[in-house]
Amino acid sequence: MFHLFSKLLTFKNYYLRTMKSIVLLGAGNVATHLCKAIHNLSDFKIIQVYNHSEKSLIYFPSTLHKTSLLTEIKEADLYIITVPDDAIVTFSERLLIKGKLVVHTSGSVAMKALSSKNRKGVFYPLQTFNTNVEVAFKEVPICIEANNKDFEKEIIKLAQNISENVVKMDSKQRKQLHIAAVFSCNFTNQMFAISDDILEKSNIDFKLLLPIIKQTVNKLKTKKAIEVQTGPAKRKDLEIIKQHLNLISNKKNKEIYKLISESIIKTHE
Repeated sequence: MFHLFSKLLTFKNYYLRTMKSIVLLGAGNVATHLCKAIHNLSDFKIIQVYNHSEKSLIYFPSTLHKTSLLTEIKEADLYIITVPDDAIVTFSERLLIKGKLVVHTSGSVAMKALSSKNRKGVFYPLQTFNTNVEVAFKEVPICIEANNKDFEKEIIKLAQNISENVVKMDSKQRKQLHIAAVFSCNFTNQMFAISDDILEKSNIDFKLLLPIIKQTVNKLKTKKAIEVQTGPAKRKDLEIIKQHLNLISNKKNKEIYKLISESIIKTHE
């Protein structure tokens, strides 16, 4: 009986040594979804969430320790900074921890922006996050960078536990990826908003566009975007373009239509 108890104790101690503890720093959309993705892992455990405002902390599990004080941040194996991009440098310097493993989750901020008092890296999930919209994290690409090979292995292991698409990428490459993401995600969403506004004024349901949007995205699984371009600008149908411009009343939307059409025409000359 004692022998069995000794074995169980040894296993428990080994488990506690190998399991990595994590502190989330920030409580926005990225932190919320990361918490959900990591919460049930066996090799990694979130032990605390920090945020300067206590209000946002209510969205995290009650079992987690939460704090709004930098002085109360716990000892952990890994610290994940999820604060806004323009706050990363200052926040990193304000952290009281030293000699720890610290990553940020930004696509546009270089790894060197983190304080040199800690080992540093980047854990960038390439996805658009909204608190109320579920994300299939297994499909989310995670871009990894670290200033230490052993540290790199640790964060790659964490990434592989929550995603099937893990990529090593330096700060220069990641900035280019972030620019591309702005074009393909943020800018297209603005196009959807403009489309919705145009249709709403004519009492037409935006959902009628969903099949064509879906088809456009599906094509990109097997073809390059330049190969599947369609529409009046691709055909150089200047008469249709002129008609459309005459019908668009909003000056800014008219200018956007004109610029994008000119870009498509030039691309396919």
